[in-house]
Amino acid sequence: MSKSIKLIAVVVVLAVAYPAAAWYTGKSVEAKLAESSMNQAKSSPYVKVVKQDYQRGIFSSVQDTTLELNFPGMKKADFPLPGAAEEPAADNPAAADAPAADPAVPAPEKASKPIQIHFINHIQHGPLPAFRGYGAALIKTELVLDAESKAQLAKLFGTANPLEITSRLNYGGSGRVSISSPAFNTVMEKDKEKVAWQGLSLEVGFEKDYKAFNVVMNAPGLTVDGLEGQSFKLGAVSLKGEVTQAYPGTNLYLGKTETTVTNISYTDKVDAKKSFNLDQFKLGTEANMKDELMDFAARIGAAKLSFDNQEFTDFHYDYGVKRLHGPSLAKISAAYTNAASTAGDPERMAALKAVWDEVAAVVLQKEPELVLERLSVMTVDGEAKLAGSAKLVGATAADAANPMLLLPKLQSILDVTLTEALVAKLGGASQKDPEAKKAAQDAMAQQIQAFEGQGFITRSGKLLSSKIEWKQGALTINGKPFSRP
Repeated sequence: MSKSIKLIAVVVVLAVAYPAAAWYTGKSVEAKLAESSMNQAKSSPYVKVVKQDYQRGIFSSVQDTTLELNFPGMKKADFPLPGAAEEPAADNPAAADAPAADPAVPAPEKASKPIQIHFINHIQHGPLPAFRGYGAALIKTELVLDAESKAQLAKLFGTANPLEITSRLNYGGSGRVSISSPAFNTVMEKDKEKVAWQGLSLEVGFEKDYKAFNVVMNAPGLTVDGLEGQSFKLGAVSLKGEVTQAYPGTNLYLGKTETTVTNISYTDKVDAKKSFNLDQFKLGTEANMKDELMDFAARIGAAKLSFDNQEFTDFHYDYGVKRLHGPSLAKISAAYTNAASTAGDPERMAALKAVWDEVAAVVLQKEPELVLERLSVMTVDGEAKLAGSAKLVGATAADAANPMLLLPKLQSILDVTLTEALVAKLGGASQKDPEAKKAAQDAMAQQIQAFEGQGFITRSGKLLSSKIEWKQGALTINGKPFSRP
């Protein structure tokens, strides 16, 4: 067989095989997206799929979806969304014939319609979706907006697409979603404020069955300048994180996230006391598990905070909880999701209570612990700091049914270090009259001196410290029994 005949044969095979592969891939992607919608409805009881139309072709498909948001207590006016405007009264014939309302009688609260989000997925099938790499599908998501919303967004973004969403699905079940919004500069119609938004980019990767996620987000910043010298500035915001599902089918995830904001500031030339500046704000979270016991921690920090002629540096607020029984948390999580899907259903609320009764004793027996790693700030007089923990020791199933039985089994400790100047300021903080403030501060100074003499306060230069402990129903400070006279 000649080379030309072989080449023709290969081309013919590909010409037949590729459409078949694309058709089969499209069918698999349709099933995957339908399964994803069903799982979303189960895990998010406040999100309902009210419409889903799928038109599948050989090389591409179109999915038209409308979601309904119905959070408890949320009214439509509380969360206006593009395309969610209420119908005008003119569209309601009964309204035209209704008698005029009596101004002396409060009008009944109008029932709000559920909020709906309408979007269309334009899907290119694999193996080479849109000939842009290898994979099961390449999806571009189009938000469907009404004319008024489009006009409002056009004032901000011009002809640019205000939100681009692209998803890539792999054959193994993993994928990645990319979201971006362009920068814009505008002057607001109402207050004539100048707004400069530098855009946003977000990348979310996920594993099969959403067992793991990784996220990277960057937003270079936002500036809002008012006509009277007010200015708000938000510096670069970044977010990164990796989490893994603790138990299949639950919303419990283990891993780390970290958010950083380079600067947040507000300047008011009319009222300088309203001005503030925050540098290098950070928020981190961490969750891990060992021997079915989960630990959660959150860490908040800032390099510098200044307001009203005061400046603080090296601020930290780190706290968490330890030794939470993982299987019990998974049961509670599933029970809450089930109860929330039909809020107020007596049977499901009773089922939720039954789960609580079942797992409460197990959770208590693992001796969960609340931890304040540190709440601290650096001042000109030194570091003011709080650190401590609280846990239950020896709790039983009987104790879970009667919270008063838990008090003797509570063990807590708190290490306190404060500057003398800060304590004095706190002593007169509630007084506005200068003389009353001075009297309160003098009384606080006398109380500090008395506690020093009794050994309840230890002094080191301008720093005052105490170790407060509650154990076996008794309170001690610096190891000495303490009771109020």
